[in-house]
Amino acid sequence: MTALVIDASVWVSAADATDHLSGPSRDFLAVVTAQALPLALPDFAALEVACALARRLRDGERGRALADQMARSPMLTIHSSNPSLLRQAIETGTRDLLRAGDSLYAAFAEQVGGTLVSWDRELIERSGAVTPPEWLDRNTREAPEDSRETENTPDALR
Repeated sequence: MTALVIDASVWVSAADATDHLSGPSRDFLAVVTAQALPLALPDFAALEVACALARRLRDGERGRALADQMARSPMLTIHSSNPSLLRQAIETGTRDLLRAGDSLYAAFAEQVGGTLVSWDRELIERSGAVTPPEWLDRNTREAPEDSRETENTPDALR
């Protein structure tokens, strides 16, 4: 199976139990964890996740804690940014008319041959990303039971 590239929107939604997409994000991450699927992320992903969660919750410690969990997770392979990725992001971003951060995720997914999973509408419409429920529909027979009542840590990071 190809690696999954999960953008910040999914991680942050999973970590914020008040987010209306938290349940579907957690369900997706529960399946990813149960199946021990390979995850690949660019090195800037932890930065984006930490800052987005800290801003949303007004809690810097929660953002830093999630970034630390991501860095320690045996399921994640973190790839360093490099000039090739930046060139690809320029190509992808200008071709698909994406914001800079989104173009980095899209280019990274292209580079590693991974599937980009996101809640970001522009990434879905312009770069072929899929939502967590779409990925589950295409890759599993049954979705997991609702996991909204679990702790606020995404299961894939435990």
